Amino acid sequence: HKRVIVKADPSLNREEYDLYKAVTAYINAFLPQASGRKKQSVALARTVFQRRLASSTKAIHESIRRRLERQQALLQELEDLPPAQRARRLAQLQGLLTDAEQDEDDLDDAARDQLTTEFTAAVELDQLRAEIAALQDLLAQARHVRDHAADSKLASLRECLAKAEFRELSDGRGKLLIFTEHRDTLTYLREHLERWRYSTCEIHGGMNPHVRRRSQEEFRTTRQICVATEAAGEGINLQFCRLMINYDLPWNPTRLEQRLGRIHRIGQEREVHAFNFVASDS
Repeated sequence: HKRVIVKADPSLNREEYDLYKAVTAYINAFLPQASGRKKQSVALARTVFQRRLASSTKAIHESIRRRLERQQALLQELEDLPPAQRARRLAQLQGLLTDAEQDEDDLDDAARDQLTTEFTAAVELDQLRAEIAALQDLLAQARHVRDHAADSKLASLRECLAKAEFRELSDGRGKLLIFTEHRDTLTYLREHLERWRYSTCEIHGGMNPHVRRRSQEEFRTTRQICVATEAAGEGINLQFCRLMINYDLPWNPTRLEQRLGRIHRIGQEREVHAFNFVASDS
């Protein structure tokens, strides 16, 4: 049996691209490149935001909302502290991750959330207040795009599912595995897939082994599509499925091979098709 890799090219619309530029400007202004002890934390925080921005408007909206809420709570906490304790607290938050070998791919959702909500590059309260104001504007823009703009990536998914390779899904013979990087996007995709009359299940790192095995069995027996995070990328045999969509691409190419290895493995008797989503014209 062989594998066929196909690239899908969703193109950002104007509102999505404007949000992309606004988030990038926010990152550059409030999570600037750093040196010394803060370097790794800043780099990882920037990466998490950029990857969620590339994943879905739902994911970046939720990341902005959570960060705004945490930074507002942090400001209140700092305003109630004496100056010396305030400086120590800020220093603590600026060094959340100091492992030089730590890679964003190695973080689970909980660690990513902690990093993007709690880490701050601010060294004084006025900087924190300025960031909060910027986050409020950014959240309003992200909410508008989420609620009113066409989702070009989601539209590309629906177009992809209309291709000949996916016809076997409609009569119950076919199975499709969709990979995303983030739980917010996973939930978003399942909502739309169910709306499009597909039966779905999910696999993610928040599941205990028993629940994960049960979801895997549901996928094998009764569900058309499984939406998964990287938790399904290793140690799970899904060779009863031959169709895969990488809705989000991992930055480490080894992870891509690990994902494909869930279905392109010993026991797979059919041709495997994998579709990779890559933004173009942006």
